[in-house]
This record gives sequence, structure tokens and C-alpha cells, in this order.
Amino acid sequence: KLHPVQQKLIDETMKNPRYKMMGAAEVVNLNALFIKNMGAKKVIDVGVFTGASSLAAALALPEDGKVLACDVNEEWTSKAREYWKEAGVENKIELVLAPATETLQKRLDNGEAGTYDFAFIDADKGNYYN
Repeated sequence: KLHPVQQKLIDETMKNPRYKMMGAAEVVNLNALFIKNMGAKKVIDVGVFTGASSLAAALALPEDGKVLACDVNEEWTSKAREYWKEAGVENKIELVLAPATETLQKRLDNGEAGTYDFAFIDADKGNYYN
């Protein structure tokens, strides 16, 4: 069953002309099941849009869990921040507005290689091979 804020996010995002950019509910819910069952604490989410996948991940994580959310669009992610706050998980999500390749390279340079438990990439499909 979806959290009420997840349902609200889906319903409102479906009214957006670019709604197909949202991760499918069955995919983000399967991700959440993986995150919960593996006991993950750190998750990477590349491609935030209105926040469906980040929200699902944050809800699945323990209280001390963290989501590194990567996106480049302030307009869409500002809506995501509203949903995260409404669901009470904004403290679990670090949104970085920059190309994910740069953000992730900085994390590697800071010694974070191998410290994330799960990653979901649903953005910038032209860069998948980099």
C-alpha cells in the first residue's frame, strides 16, 4: 500500500505534461522493497523529477538512512521537496542540483566508493554509457 503522500505525488504528477518522466509506481515500490529487505542505509537516486523514487526510498530506509538525490532541474525538484517535507522524510534526503556525473565523482573523490547500498538511475539516458 502506498503512503498517502506517495499517492498524492503520483496523482499530481500525472497532471504534468512530462508525467512519463516519473518512475513507474511498481518500479519505485519494488526498489523500496529491495531497500527495506536488504537493510540499506545509503541510497543514490539519479533523476528526481517530482520525487517519487526518492520519496519511496526515504520511506523504506531506517531513521538514520540517507538518500543522495541527483538532478539538474530546480523547478521540478522544488515540488519534490514539498512532498518529502509533507511525508516527514526531508531530513533523509540530500538533493544535489548538478549533473550526476559530477556529483558522483565528487563523492568518489571524497572516499565514498563502496559506501552506498542501492542506486536507482532514471535520468539522462544518453549518458548511461559514461
